[in-house]
This record gives sequence, C-alpha cells and structure tokens, in this order.
Amino acid sequence: MSTLIGLALAVTVTGYPKSLRKPMRLWVRGLLIQPFSFVLFSLRGQIPDWLSIIVGNILLIIAFAHVSQALRAYNRKSQLNALMFAIFGITIVGVILLTYVWPTLLGRITLISLVLAVLAGIGVDAIYRGQHRITRPEHMVATMLLVGIVIMMVRILYAPDAGLIELTTSSPMQGIVFTYGSLLPVIATSGFLLMCGERMNEDLSRLATIDSLTGVYNRRTLTELAGKAITASKRHGRALSLLILDIDHFKRINDEFGHEAGDLALCRVVEIMRSTLRESDLTARLGGEEFVAILPDTDEASAFVLAERLREELAASNFSISGWPVPLRASIGVGSLGPTISDLETLMRETDRAMYSAKRGGRNRVAAASSLEKVQGGLRQGQPEASSESY
Repeated sequence: MSTLIGLALAVTVTGYPKSLRKPMRLWVRGLLIQPFSFVLFSLRGQIPDWLSIIVGNILLIIAFAHVSQALRAYNRKSQLNALMFAIFGITIVGVILLTYVWPTLLGRITLISLVLAVLAGIGVDAIYRGQHRITRPEHMVATMLLVGIVIMMVRILYAPDAGLIELTTSSPMQGIVFTYGSLLPVIATSGFLLMCGERMNEDLSRLATIDSLTGVYNRRTLTELAGKAITASKRHGRALSLLILDIDHFKRINDEFGHEAGDLALCRVVEIMRSTLRESDLTARLGGEEFVAILPDTDEASAFVLAERLREELAASNFSISGWPVPLRASIGVGSLGPTISDLETLMRETDRAMYSAKRGGRNRVAAASSLEKVQGGLRQGQPEASSESY
C-alpha cells in the first residue's frame, strides 16, 4: 500500500506548485523506502543478517527521516542535515554492535524505537514551532506522529517475552507496532496531501490580494481595506490620511536599463516605503509605478511630514543597477478625511490631484490636497507652483 501510494504521488508531484515540490518529493521518497525495510525484516533467516537487520533498520530510519524533513520543508524550515547524519551514524554503529558484538534483540528494539521517537518528535516540532496558523490536517499528521512516539516509548519500557527471538514473532506489542507501521503511511499521507491542498488555497487567496511583483496589496484589496479603514475612522472620530506616490521618470529607467531594472526599482521603492511607514499603515500598488499608503490615526500635517521623509529616503537610497547609479525620485500627493472629503472615491481623487500638482511643480515634491486651490490659483496668475518646503 505504501509503495502504491508513493508511486501515485511521484507521478503527480510535478503538477503541484514549485514551493510544494520539495516537501512532496521528500515525503514520496520516505513512502517508497519504508516498505523495503519491512520486506527485509520479514526475510530474517532467509537472507544474511546484515541485510535483514542492519540494512532493514537503516532503511526504516531513512524513511522516517524523510518524513520529518518533508514537514520541515513544508513549513519552510532549514533542513537538519547534520543532525540526520549523526542519527544515521548512531543507528548504524549501534545496530552493528548490538547484532555482532553484544547480540541482543531487546537492545536493538530499544535503540530503533528511541531513534524513531526522536525523528517523529522532529516532525511534530516542524509543525507546531513557528508563527503560522496550524491547520486541521497538520494537527492530524502531528497526532499520528505523537501516537508513534507514545508507542515507541511503551515499546522501550515493555520487555519482549523470553520467547521473542525474532522481530516478527507474534506478541501484543509487536502487533501494535506493525499495525501502526501499516496505518501511518495511509493516514499521515492523507493528512499531508490535505496540508498541501490548504497551502495551495492559501497561495491562491494571497495571489488574489497581493501584487505578485512587489508583495504589497493590489488595487482591489486596497479598495476593500481602505473602505473599512475610512468607516472605522469616521465611526470613532479619528483622522485618516492617504498618500499617492508616483515614481518620477520611471519610463526612462525601463528604456535605459530594461524592464527587469524597472522591476527592481519598484521593489526597492516598496522596501523603502515599508521601512519608513508604520506597521499599522497599509501599502498597495495601484498599477505601473504608482503606489498608495493608507495612514490611520494620521492628520494631514503629520502625513505631509511622513511623505517628506519618504521622499527624502527615496532620493538618498543610492539605488544602482549593475553598478550604474539610478536616482529614485517620487512625486507624492497627500489627502485626508475632512468636511469636504468623507468617502474613499473623493479622497482618492483629491489625493491624486495633489500628486499631479507635485508633478507639474517640478517633480520630486510633496503636495497636499488642502493646498490645491491655493496652488492652482497661483498657477492661473502665472506664478510657479510652490515647492514642498513652502507648505
């Protein structure tokens, strides 16, 4: 059964997302290796002891190690290669000594049970240690591993009958062990596949809300979150501001250095926005080289100061492509909720007008929506638009 399940999964691995292929391949290898160990155990007395005892036990340990490593890879944890090699070494030396130097079945059972319990514990640790939300399939797999740990501990404490001279000799404890060994691949694999299915759903949901290039929210998600933030601000009588940032001369970066360079520039801008803004602020990409930041509990004056700091951080970023310096400049519009701006559509429109006012004023500037009429009045009289320092 383990072989059939392993072969079936091996055929379908390439159909899964790249992020899941490594854990699935590790899991499949474990499934395909484990049956060979039981075959070797069952041939005890018909094949040399070094095959049925030493190789059989080593294959069993390798199979369980692959399961533990698969769970670590699934939760994006580093592989414990050094620890695994140490476990293999201890197993090999221990089994050889307890087979040829101090022959004792009880000693081998104790050693292998302890090693299997440790490997199962590594798998449980991979599931529960971390910041991610534990899903029901993960609980299912962890429960199977925890049951295995309990069985192995009881097996260590339960001395075999005097007549138990072969591993396959019938006894209640051996019946429990081999029953668990036959059920684990089926139940745990079902749980693991459900885990992979939930991960795929999470990734699809994330892709629907996140801009794939920069990792910030996309426009559709921005509309939803901004609407909720505005409703909450109005309900509690709190300030809320909006920034619209447009990278200056972005087309020039694409034309001179290529679109890959433009992508790097966009990611660098997002990195600077995240480091400059607060954790409570929401950042989204409207499209192209245009970004939005929602600033809860922030009035226009404070938002303007923050926008100025963001503009300065971009200008001082020392961004370069293949050793060539590429200046990052941005025009930023600032808008806030107020008597004349009470909904998202109006806030976006007025903030966008402020951003274009900064563009017309010479770029690399910050402009506030509340000063827009004064600036436009000055332009109608033939006066230059005020720079950001005059606000």
